[in-house]
Amino acid sequence: APCAYFLDLAAFPTFYPVKQTEVEAAADWETNPGAWCQDAGFVSCGPYILESWVHEESMVYVKNPNWYDADNVTIERIEFMLSSDDTAIFAAYNAGDLDFIDTVPTDEIKNLKDNPEFHIIDNLGTYYVCFNVKSDLFAGKTAEQANAMRLAFSELVDRQYIIDTVGQCEQEIATSFIPAGMADGNGGIFKDAAGWDYPVDDGYYGTEVDVDGAIALLKEAGYEFDDNGMLSASNPIAFEYLTNDTSGHVAIAECIQQDLAAVGITMTIRSIDWATFLQERKAGNYDIARNGWLADFNDPINMLEMWETSSGNNDCQFGR
Repeated sequence: APCAYFLDLAAFPTFYPVKQTEVEAAADWETNPGAWCQDAGFVSCGPYILESWVHEESMVYVKNPNWYDADNVTIERIEFMLSSDDTAIFAAYNAGDLDFIDTVPTDEIKNLKDNPEFHIIDNLGTYYVCFNVKSDLFAGKTAEQANAMRLAFSELVDRQYIIDTVGQCEQEIATSFIPAGMADGNGGIFKDAAGWDYPVDDGYYGTEVDVDGAIALLKEAGYEFDDNGMLSASNPIAFEYLTNDTSGHVAIAECIQQDLAAVGITMTIRSIDWATFLQERKAGNYDIARNGWLADFNDPINMLEMWETSSGNNDCQFGR
């Protein structure tokens, strides 16, 4: 059948052509497909060539004179600062060391709203937390009880507060994993189609805080509460939340921590650098972790195929 998103795929970096002899010249190319391009100087076919690369610090690109449309490439050199520290990035921008940045510290957003250099750009994606289904947090629970726990945690989180105080950039509350605005492959919007929310009814993913509902779900999972609506000391819930150490992600973690504490759930935040964070999450070394997915191409399958057991993005450890 025709692939509605084929042209999007053709523009996706994964499908860019590479020189076979360059790839296979790397010693471990069969087990590490990216081994051939880990240092500057590799052969490429775009408008720029990677001239230098100091890992986790900087990259320098220069104009490729052999590119087919090189005459229309007007910028001769591009220097990138590589950092996950949004405070340092913002400081470099203000000092004139950077001309363009795509992240700012959370506590600066409000002050930047009226700055003509500050632009809010829509993204097609979803920010979420993922549960490690193999975590000891769910040990001894039936599938139904574990599901009730996850739903209870969800009902305790004040999403609008996170948007208003942390995001501050007109984000929308997610009512499904498929983001608003995603195409349906037939020229329309996926969420406008009848039955888009199958196999659950519209409204299954609530947008309002429901403490009483959360307590009822946790009771279904076998937990007891005192007269004040707090978890009984005889059956505590405590877990670790994994996030990378960028200010916005840590601030969201703190909001969730506060929301869960409202019924006596203890959440410890583990904040680590980006590279280690990715490794730990992929390996399943966490209970609950921050996550997010920006669509590679405009079709729901890009959001849904990651939930297969064999997916390289199966951070929830389904079927493992």
